[in-house]
Order: sequence, then structure tokens, then C-alpha cells
Amino acid sequence: MNADDLTRALARRAPGQWELYSKVAESRESESTTSLRRAFWRREEGWAARWQESGAPRFAAGTSPPELHRAIEAADAITPAAAPPLEWPAARKAPSPETSGAAVEAPPDLFAELARAVSAASRGEATLLSLTLRRGRAEERIANAAGLELRQELRLFDGIAAAVGRRGAKAREARLAFRWQDGPEVEPLARRLADAATLPLSDRPAPFGSGQWLLDPAVGAALLAAVAPLFLAERPPRWLVRGRFGSPGLAVVDDASRDAPADGEGVPSRRVLLAEDGTLVGCLLDLSAAAACGRRSTGHGVRPSFRVPPRARPRRLFFEAASAVPPSDLLASVSKGLYASALTALARVDVEADRYEIEFTGVSIVAGRAGGPVAGARARGRLSELLRRIRALSSDLQFFPSPYPAGSPTVLVERANFD
Repeated sequence: MNADDLTRALARRAPGQWELYSKVAESRESESTTSLRRAFWRREEGWAARWQESGAPRFAAGTSPPELHRAIEAADAITPAAAPPLEWPAARKAPSPETSGAAVEAPPDLFAELARAVSAASRGEATLLSLTLRRGRAEERIANAAGLELRQELRLFDGIAAAVGRRGAKAREARLAFRWQDGPEVEPLARRLADAATLPLSDRPAPFGSGQWLLDPAVGAALLAAVAPLFLAERPPRWLVRGRFGSPGLAVVDDASRDAPADGEGVPSRRVLLAEDGTLVGCLLDLSAAAACGRRSTGHGVRPSFRVPPRARPRRLFFEAASAVPPSDLLASVSKGLYASALTALARVDVEADRYEIEFTGVSIVAGRAGGPVAGARARGRLSELLRRIRALSSDLQFFPSPYPAGSPTVLVERANFD
């Protein structure tokens, strides 16, 4: 039993309405501390099929062609709900990946370099505890009844770093996940890690009950990821009157064309404008969601695993400004407020109830200058007011894993309430 056998079996079972997907993933990982370094190699193979039979969608998965074939036969025991047929992407000529077949390199040994950078950024108050790095490669193949035969390669370089901050008898541990696009970015990671480990040691609460709010790109990206359900909802929440999403000049875009030529269903990747000039103008659709509403897929069918059917999800979501300014200009414009350097808990957002709550650590700002550290603060209120009070975005767009890449520059909110 091989791929050709599976293709013929699906074509007999569901003429014109089938898809065959396979994935081979490989990664090399390293775990480093001051006293040890361990290396790992992982490999995974997966196969999946979707087809329309008797007016209902069906799905099966396995770790090999024979196992998938058995799963397809066993799918007859399940009676799924009826759904409209999918508009499978048609055959097209796609460029072969430039790095196709290239071996996955071992992650570089960056522990000592990052340890020195964390110590320097924290003036000796923070120490790097551990660093996990992963380099990976996945090759996907997608074939369907419309004649598509697509092969694409996905590569990643990500990791997790942990540090501890100490001041007298007090200690604080911080842990950050990160993803690098073009190569190691040690200095920015060291600064974020040092801030997350040392700023909470001050025990100083927020000095203001309200004021301007400056968000580090990592915090801005976490906020955007938390509001992402807005771009997937069949019906927008009631507070989104006439599509008014945020302040004038604010845009939200999803564009994964840099990461892969197509999504997990073979639909070409492209730039999708979701919010423009503060107004909601688009949504993210996979083939199933598109069929349900009579539209076309936007190329956002995401497969978190070969074992489950694809679902509409963001792929590379980010804030975009019509006129971005340097980060130093945003800082200089703050008369009284707080700079959120790092989250101390997951951002809590209830899109339907129009509420948000964000706990963070950072520094106070007075007359455009950084003041003392703020050990912990919380901003909360109406999500609609927060988004409409975004006054400016800087030019330092950065991406963070969440688990898809979410990007944000430094964000200036004209007013927020703190406690």
C-alpha cells in the first residue's frame, strides 16, 4: 500500500471529492544549562485523507499508508452530519522549495553568549538558567480530486529560555518562548528575559491609577493573538458597531506567504487585510468555513496535527500602521503612563463580553522619560475602548510564537486604567 494506492481508493470511493495529505517532520533540539548540554533528534510521519460521501464529510488519519487505508475503511462506522462539498484548490505550477531535502542543522550553542547578554542587560541581577533551541523541517504533500499535486517545505527555528533574577533575599524566575525567522537574535531576547526576571523584584506597584500605556512588541503581539477570534467569528460581537474595530489608521493583516506558498489544504498563501483604518473588513476562512458561507477560502486552513482535520486559524497575524514612527518618538510623547515590558500572566480577553485584563511588569514614564520599575500592574476594562484608544504604532515590528507567529510593533494606547 502506497500513495498511489490510496489515491485510487479515494477516487473510487468519492469521485471528485477527495484529498490526500502526508507530512514528514524532522527536528534537532538542544537543551543547555551551566552544567550540561543534551541533544535530541525527532522524526514524525503522518498521513490523512478527507472525502465527501453520501453528502457528508469524512476524515481518517494514520502513521503510514497501510494504517491510513485501514482507518478509511473503518470510517464507515461513523455517520457524520451533512455539509456542503468543498471547493478543492485546482492544479497549478508551484515553485519547488529552494532548501528542499537539505538536512536539518543542529542548533548553535548559544548558551554562553545569551548568559553574558542577560547578565549585561540586567546589570548582574539576572542569570540564565536554561536554553532550549529547536531547528525543524517539515515536508507536506497535498493531492486532491481537482488535480492538485503540491509539495512544500516548512522550516522553523525556535526555543524557550529561562532566567532567574535576584535582589537581596528576593528571587524571580522568568521563562520566554521565542521564534527566530532569519537567525539568532540574542540581544533582544536577553533584554526581554532580563526585564521579565528583574522588574518584578522592585515590589513597587503602579504609581498611577490611569494614564498612557506603552506596550512592548511582545505584549502587543499577545494582545493581538488574544483578539484573533474576532477574525474567525461567523457573527461579530454586538459591540462591533458597523465594523468599527479600532482607532483610525489601525490595520490588522494576516500574510503567511513568507513562511509557505500554501496553507494546509493547498490554497495559495496571500496577504489578507482583516482591519483597515480601524474597521473590520475581512475574516479568515478555510475550505469548510468558506463552503458554509458561500465564499472562497482565504488560505487559512491550518493543520495543528495530521491527526485532525484542518481548521481556519491565523497563520501570520500582525498589526500594521498607515504611518509608523520610531519607538523613541512614542516614548517621548508619553506625559504620564506605564510601559508594559512583559506579561506576568496570560492575557485574558473575552471577545463576546467586551472585556480584557492584562497583568504586566514594566517601568513608569513621566514627561517622556523612563522612571522607576513597576513590579506588577494590571490594566482592565472594555476591549472595544482599548482598541479604539490605540493612538500610534512604531516601526519596530517583531513576531512571537502564540503558537502561530503574531506580530506587533511598540503600541501606544492613549489612556488605560491601572491597579
